[in-house]
Amino acid sequence: MWWIHTLTLLAFLPLIPHTKHLHLILSPLTIFLKRDTFSQIPPLAGDEDFGLVSGKDISRITALQAYSCVECGRCTEHCPANNTGKELNPKLIALGVRDYLNEYGPENETPLLAATVSQTAVFQCTTCGACEYQCPVGIQHLPIMIGLRRGAVNTGGWENDHGTKLFLNLERNGNAMGFSQSERDKFINKQQFPIFDGSQEYCLWMGCMGSYDPRGREIIVAFASVMQYLGSTYGVLKKERCTGDPARRLGNDLVFGQLAETNLQTLAQTGAKKIVSICPHCVRTMAEDWREFGATVEIEHHSEFLARHADRIPQNHKNGNTVFHDPCYLGRYRGVYDEPREVIARAGNLVDPPRARERSFCCGAGGGLVFLGEETGQRVSDARVKELVATGADAIAAACPFCNTMFRDALSAGPADAPKLLDIAQIVARQIEDVAVPLGERGPVRTETSSQDDRR
Repeated sequence: MWWIHTLTLLAFLPLIPHTKHLHLILSPLTIFLKRDTFSQIPPLAGDEDFGLVSGKDISRITALQAYSCVECGRCTEHCPANNTGKELNPKLIALGVRDYLNEYGPENETPLLAATVSQTAVFQCTTCGACEYQCPVGIQHLPIMIGLRRGAVNTGGWENDHGTKLFLNLERNGNAMGFSQSERDKFINKQQFPIFDGSQEYCLWMGCMGSYDPRGREIIVAFASVMQYLGSTYGVLKKERCTGDPARRLGNDLVFGQLAETNLQTLAQTGAKKIVSICPHCVRTMAEDWREFGATVEIEHHSEFLARHADRIPQNHKNGNTVFHDPCYLGRYRGVYDEPREVIARAGNLVDPPRARERSFCCGAGGGLVFLGEETGQRVSDARVKELVATGADAIAAACPFCNTMFRDALSAGPADAPKLLDIAQIVARQIEDVAVPLGERGPVRTETSSQDDRR
């Protein structure tokens, strides 16, 4: 009998490379050889490298991952774009690369986005990382999708009015919203934020949202007041430009590089060593993506700062239930889950939604999509807010200004008794106010900006 089994096995072995069962051989190699960092975007190899344009641009690791796909669909199941009626299916992106290699070969110059991969689908990705995190065989979808975006943007193949406006705003004004630097100066002067001069312990990175967005400004003011209460000295940069996150995720390496280099020069001139930011996107871009320029930036998210000082934050457990939304760029990208929860737990009962921590559902803002106009299908933020509201919590806590602005819009279309929406810095600032801790010369704790100038 044994020879029958042996002959059967030998007969089927030659078929494996021609079926999806090839993953049985390739997947261990894929897991072993995958890039070290989650969603690591490889640098372009010189001036002639425009990204993932055609077969000649498909790297060996990308090809290996494409052929390792087991077609289980876990990436699709967890994709926020696919879950809300959009065209994007992460599984088909990987399979599209495989189909291209099978049909055209690795040295062909036929554009991928004209052959086997949908450009529309590629630009619907929020870069939340759920697909990459869920893949059982280590396929890294995000470098593939951002590579395809690079190819489309750098060769002029992507035509999008919102995208063009975004890139122009970043080039001309240094921020995604297109505001003049003078608007940021007015806000800094009004709040009397100290300018970082090297004598303070922390450089408080404001970011585009903290500098120009009304709700983002409220978060910055709240966090600054908490730092003041804790006795941590800080200062803001006199001039600050966008970190380049939206340009990086949308594939515009030229604009990203210009912004990163300008900011690195500013940081070098000021001597900033320790940086703290309210934005996980800024933290990720500065800590990881700026390494391309030989820089190592010591930066932390404000949830990490607050958790480190949690024992000095007043406790008040009379604030009801608070549901926390894990931001993708704080959770899956940085691995920070417990710190914001530790902070929130001091203000009341912490509640987790059904999809939390590593399985958190995106707000829909990432990948530069917050600046690209209206979505097709259901809004990702609407789907997430319904899930958060369904927990029955009295308040929704966020730890990202992009999540905050997306949920604000979604909640405004809901019932009048919708839960309050607060950043964790605002929760802590209110804790300080509620227990009426004497602040002495530290000044009042401010959680909102109220002037007309701040809300433009």
